[in-house]
Amino acid sequence: MTAPPRSGRRRQLSFADLGTPLEEAEMVVVDLETTGTDPSQDAVTEIGAVKVRGGDVLGEFRTFVDPQRPIPAYIASLTGISDATVRGAPRIDAVLPMFLDFAHDAVLVAHNARFDVGFLRSQAARLEITWPSPPVLDTLALARSVFKRDEVRDHKLGTLAAHVGAQVTPDHRALSDARATVDVLHAIIARLGDRGARTVEDLASAHRKVTPAQARKRHLADTVPPVPGVYQFVDREGGVLYVGTSHDLRSRVRTYFSASETRRRVLDVLPRLHEIRTIECASRLEAAVRELRIIAREQPPANRQGLKPEKALWLRLGPGADGLRAARIARSEDDGSAQIGPLRSRHDVEPLRALLTDAVMGRGASLEGASGSGASGTGRRLAPEPHARIRRAMLEDPSPVIAHAAARMRAHVGAHRYEDAARIKGQAEAFLAAAQRAQQLRALAACPMLVAARPAESRRHPAGAWELLAVRAGRHAGTAIVPRGADPVPVARELARRGAEIPLDELPSGPLCHGHHQESELLLHWLEGEGMRVVAVEGTWAVPLRARFDPQTLQAAFTTAD
Repeated sequence: MTAPPRSGRRRQLSFADLGTPLEEAEMVVVDLETTGTDPSQDAVTEIGAVKVRGGDVLGEFRTFVDPQRPIPAYIASLTGISDATVRGAPRIDAVLPMFLDFAHDAVLVAHNARFDVGFLRSQAARLEITWPSPPVLDTLALARSVFKRDEVRDHKLGTLAAHVGAQVTPDHRALSDARATVDVLHAIIARLGDRGARTVEDLASAHRKVTPAQARKRHLADTVPPVPGVYQFVDREGGVLYVGTSHDLRSRVRTYFSASETRRRVLDVLPRLHEIRTIECASRLEAAVRELRIIAREQPPANRQGLKPEKALWLRLGPGADGLRAARIARSEDDGSAQIGPLRSRHDVEPLRALLTDAVMGRGASLEGASGSGASGTGRRLAPEPHARIRRAMLEDPSPVIAHAAARMRAHVGAHRYEDAARIKGQAEAFLAAAQRAQQLRALAACPMLVAARPAESRRHPAGAWELLAVRAGRHAGTAIVPRGADPVPVARELARRGAEIPLDELPSGPLCHGHHQESELLLHWLEGEGMRVVAVEGTWAVPLRARFDPQTLQAAFTTAD
């Protein structure tokens, strides 16, 4: 195996950024040999790949792979790869991480990408390796739009390689076929370049056609500035149809009027589009917060995420003798109540209620059994002692829940009821995740003012710059960028002063950041970033200890059960 040197590498842009010039895009052209055509049943026997950029070859990757099964005779005859060939070769669990490291964040290219990339994705899923979801180009689909049947008899790799004068003849071996595909790719780029294709996105959509509405509205993108921020699609009456963010608004907005845009909910609003409004932002975080607030306020029909943040679902332990129930509103916990969440789904409510009850009151216990109430499933009454113990498990110490879940898992595993064991583990992880979310939101909402700093994104600001963030009661209250060499203290003080002047009724913040938890979780993610420093704080902001409620703590408890 060979790989290119890492020095001087440019960062490969993703399709979320779009508009990557073809001469700057790193592409990894890959080909596989396998024992068959079914990714769920067959295995990889060889991987070959070539990394290119701007017409230059940066490196190559090639290895046999032990398929851990016999290679069918007809496959061995076709490829020349036999059982003897792969004997002693590394297995796919060793090879796939190496290939993904070689590909890094490059665009993947293959001839019939559905087969090659589909096999790689299937193997990653089987091995529980996170698939990076890179942009993918298929030279087969592109060739069909570039080389018509009056020019070539078919679009097989061998036919195309001969037609474009490839330096390598495909021979059903991975690296040879990948090298031939590189020459076919470059011939396709040359043809499409004459038609105006300049970016990876242009290439990806070259075999598709735009809709009439996209063609009519394309001119609206011409006035969008090439700056970071938020964009809004607005109709003739001023109604917001769609909201998004990008580090380069012009490049991003232009993609909505290209054939690469295929989402039905977006295409359906384009005929009504009258104007594109933009808001320039100092940072990615500021843009994301503005996007969430606009979506919550305007309810754009083409947006799905963030439409109803106030509809979050919590598991609430009421005050006094009140029991556990689902709640749509997070309330103050000063009265002895407690809540965790937001929950992932309403289907989590009953399993988590039962888990907490059994963990505190004993296997098989129920809330109505403890109080003698015949209530119908939510808010059953609790005696003072179990109420206090459940509250402690929700807010401070989840160890009774972990111990209870571990014991039940061991029992299920011992009886070979593995699905039941997995179900209990999933419930315990859901409880810990909900408790951890609530713990972090509770701490942030209780802090009147926090100013923090961390290194600014190097891609958008010069090296050495700092990004400052002001958070008021769990809400974004300001962002500033401090250039390298400048004193950040006066900027932080001014940011805190301006943030403190914002009336809290303009930044409503309920308990546990209710109604805007998505915004608060964006802030928490930023505050957990590398290099973060607290600059100033009003009141108290104690960074919650993750370890206590971290779902990963289950692993130690379940070791004997696993």
